[in-house]
Amino acid sequence: MRIDYKILWFEDNKASYNTKKDFIKDIVEDFSFNFIEPQNEIDGKNLETLDYANYDLIIADMTLSGGVTAMTLMEAIRKKSIFTEVLFYSSDGEEAVRAELAKHSIDGAYCSGRDNEDFEYKAKEVIRTLIKKTQDLTNMRGLVMAEVSELDHMMEEIIIKYFTDPHGKTIPERESLFKEIMDRFDEDYRNNLKKTDDKCSKKCIHKIRNKSIVEIVSSLFFESYKKARTIDKIIRTEGVDVENFLDNYKKEIIDTRNLLAHCESKKIDGKEVLVTKKGSEEVFDDNKFIDIRRNIIKYHKVFQNLKF
Repeated sequence: MRIDYKILWFEDNKASYNTKKDFIKDIVEDFSFNFIEPQNEIDGKNLETLDYANYDLIIADMTLSGGVTAMTLMEAIRKKSIFTEVLFYSSDGEEAVRAELAKHSIDGAYCSGRDNEDFEYKAKEVIRTLIKKTQDLTNMRGLVMAEVSELDHMMEEIIIKYFTDPHGKTIPERESLFKEIMDRFDEDYRNNLKKTDDKCSKKCIHKIRNKSIVEIVSSLFFESYKKARTIDKIIRTEGVDVENFLDNYKKEIIDTRNLLAHCESKKIDGKEVLVTKKGSEEVFDDNKFIDIRRNIIKYHKVFQNLKF
């Protein structure tokens, strides 16, 4: 599961779909996931071609137009060896849904009545349960690594676009800032070389100066913090209202990524904690996971809204 929450929804009553969709959107966002507009199917025309594995949850009315039933849907899903969870609902109530599924020996599905209050309660519990299955430390490490890589890519695109025109030439008005950033980068690069090459002096000439902004920003040495530092300088230069960007990004994104990547997971008093090399402990519970996802979403929006 990534930070986007994707739903496949079978419902042919547009008014009912829109009402229930609002409930689901609030639930998903309360857990700090991005709510993606669901794929809404109104009949069974696409049952054989849908990519069921692409969704985190399937929600379905028990009976759709064209004679599509819960049994029809479950057979189409399971014969492809897809085990995405399904929440069925019906105006006949939860027990009627369970009885119908049992009649056809259908298992691995959740049940709810169509009543909005019943549906909202059951949907929240289903989504909470599914998220709990995915947010152990192993999965969270994978999510954070993937999302930080995506944030890195977004910063790269912003920096490259800011310092180049369509022909790849430095924009004159930004040359001073570009030089300041390159001087700092060159200093960092030289200091890094000194650690492995005693012959490198202050007059050492580096090939890095001959590289394009695209090559520099995309290099492994231009890592997350350097990207964020450059974005911070751009934000300050342009007067963009993002308070204390660099310190907050380091704390909320980079430090979290590093902690998850380099610590050991242990069970202490029934809680899963990360133990650092220095022996300090950090507890990762549901609220911590929600905060991590919330911060990732926050910086996605920050970068998407940077327009120069």
